Amino acid sequence: MLFVMNDYELIYLIQSEHDELALNFMFAKYHKFIWKQVHLLSIESKERDDFHQEGILMLHKAIKTFKSEKNKCFMRYFELILKRHFYQLKRSLPDYFLYEHTDFCKGVSYIEEEPLTLDLRSELEQIVYESYFKNRASVLEIAQRTQYSKKQIYNSIYRIREKYKIMI
Repeated sequence: MLFVMNDYELIYLIQSEHDELALNFMFAKYHKFIWKQVHLLSIESKERDDFHQEGILMLHKAIKTFKSEKNKCFMRYFELILKRHFYQLKRSLPDYFLYEHTDFCKGVSYIEEEPLTLDLRSELEQIVYESYFKNRASVLEIAQRTQYSKKQIYNSIYRIREKYKIMI
């Protein structure tokens, strides 16, 4: 009997009668439409299942919030909700990618290490390290506070960076 019902009748059954059969029929009916929208967005294969699941949730939301008295087509109403949600999800995806094969992590054990300490031998290097690297002060500010020239400060920054490179 559900096969001869249109969307409005199915939504009425779901909203007023809480009919599980009608809800399952709506999920089956719009299943391919959700996949089509996922593929149109060119989503990576590892994200497709998550997007499909989100599409099912948006279908459920559309069914619960649809009002037939507004003279709107349910298909367009659902499509609008789905596309907006997919675009929002796609914008929030991270820009990096994960490697499919994580063989490079096999046999790796993590050991808690002591924090790296720099060998800051001169007073200038200590001042520059505190001011420039920790407190984010500019070279000009450091030069004005101390008796050192900007060239000496730049050279000290270079030496500290080289020490970091050696440590890493």
